[in-house]
Amino acid sequence: MADLTSKEWRDLVFEGKNKEFGAYQLRKASDKRHNLAVLFTLIGLVIIALLVWGWSTYSAYRARVAAEEALAAERMQAAQFEAEAEQEEEEEEQKYEEEKKPEMPKEEVVATVQQTAIAIVPPDKVKNEVKDVVEQQENKETVGTINQEGTGDIDRAKILTSEVKIAPAPVVEEKPQPKNEPEKVFEAVEQPAAFKGNVNKWLSSHINYPPAAADAGVQGKVLVRFIVNKDGSVSDVTVLKGVDRDLDKEAVRAVRSMPKWQPGKNNGVAVRSYFTLPVVFRLGN
Repeated sequence: MADLTSKEWRDLVFEGKNKEFGAYQLRKASDKRHNLAVLFTLIGLVIIALLVWGWSTYSAYRARVAAEEALAAERMQAAQFEAEAEQEEEEEEQKYEEEKKPEMPKEEVVATVQQTAIAIVPPDKVKNEVKDVVEQQENKETVGTINQEGTGDIDRAKILTSEVKIAPAPVVEEKPQPKNEPEKVFEAVEQPAAFKGNVNKWLSSHINYPPAAADAGVQGKVLVRFIVNKDGSVSDVTVLKGVDRDLDKEAVRAVRSMPKWQPGKNNGVAVRSYFTLPVVFRLGN
């Protein structure tokens, strides 16, 4: 079979014709054009393959970096939660130890009023004493060698007109009546208040996760403080450390709806006491 691109075939076709220009020159340069076209095609394919490979490699690298960053962020968040929980436990223990220390009894200063004993003499005895004094004075007058008239009457008048002074009654200051103060709430008690059952299980079954927080992926731990009354009821619920407004409101609502607790006790007597409870909000995978 003849090679249509060979020189012999071209010379045979254009024998006796003008070979300086036209179709002969195009056929003569066709080999070079074909080779360049093939070369450029191969180079283009290689470049396209390199671009595809480079893009896929870069995409895989970015995906791996994003996964590592997400994993590192999760680990950091978990470590932060653990550190905060440990710190809160240490603060609670330290606070409990400080409150557990016995307080020195305060010295009560009692105001004293000095009372003067008053001797009340009956009127008959006073008259007898005055009479004795008068008689003694008359006896003295009769002993003297010189009798001066009027002396006895003057002395007797002085004696009879002398005043009997009685000490005034002491003034006793009345202590003000104590005002009715609200019943004391203890920070720490001998027997702390306790929930009747598993408090975490109760919270997990009664908490309604706020839809807005769930859609935003918000989760965390809300630290709530409240008072357990003598009858075990819960009151004065406050948020010590919040996470999100919706989560905080739901935690307060759930704690307020709790059934009665076993109240805290001092010396076996039920008292009002504070209780701190962490309410954890965690989204499922």
